[in-house]
Amino acid sequence: MPLSEIYIKLVVGFPRDPKVRSLVRYGADAGLARDLYVQMCLYCRENLTDGFVVAEEIGALAYPLPPDHANQLAKQLASVGLIKEETKNEAQGWQVGAFVRRNGTREDVERLSQVRAEAGSKGGRLPGYKPAKPNANQVAKQNRSRPNPKTESETESETGKTRNPGEREDVERLCIHLADRIEGNGSKRPTISQNWRDAARLMLDNDDRPEDKIHAAIDWCQDDEFWRINIQSMATLRKQYDKLRLAAQRGLSPGGKPTAPKQVNYSDEEYASGW
Repeated sequence: MPLSEIYIKLVVGFPRDPKVRSLVRYGADAGLARDLYVQMCLYCRENLTDGFVVAEEIGALAYPLPPDHANQLAKQLASVGLIKEETKNEAQGWQVGAFVRRNGTREDVERLSQVRAEAGSKGGRLPGYKPAKPNANQVAKQNRSRPNPKTESETESETGKTRNPGEREDVERLCIHLADRIEGNGSKRPTISQNWRDAARLMLDNDDRPEDKIHAAIDWCQDDEFWRINIQSMATLRKQYDKLRLAAQRGLSPGGKPTAPKQVNYSDEEYASGW
């Protein structure tokens, strides 16, 4: 099942894990082996292999190291218990330990994708979703600084463009994510309307914005005290996208002052790439 956006779960304490630290016995190879482990996790998630990496892929994952060196690194990972050699469907390879426990199986991923698609058609709320408890100070500040509803108009259309009656998973993912973040900040959960979907689709197709960059823009604006008040719809996100991108690149708040450090789930590379 093709996925346009993929992440892996890796505990933040991974470098301090006793098994990882025990790689120090291999000297300069310790860091290379650790990097190979991460590459193997990425491979498993992208290809939905349930944590299995065929032996032939090790050389490509460790490139530009020579294949013999790459295989040596795999054996080092196995020696400390991070992976183990296995045969799956008559193919020799390596099973990444704890991968399925943290990232789920192929069946889990496909089931979640189906659930999200169905949730998008029912207003965008996932089963069992519980919004983050809003901070009282944030709610009070938002209530004092509500933008004029007229600025949140969602009547934008594109000449010559027709609405696609079918649902798209990338559009639904973006709409659900923005709605979740708005609700998590203490605001009333917005309705995911056709106008929301049109704005998301136009960003993806007409504006040529990659889904992962739009996702990062949503996180950045909803973490910012100024922009979270002003970005309350997908149409407004599309309209203000370039301003958000430039502000994030400069690392400044709208008032021109450096933004406070944030606990976010996206990387510094996503900031620097300009979305």
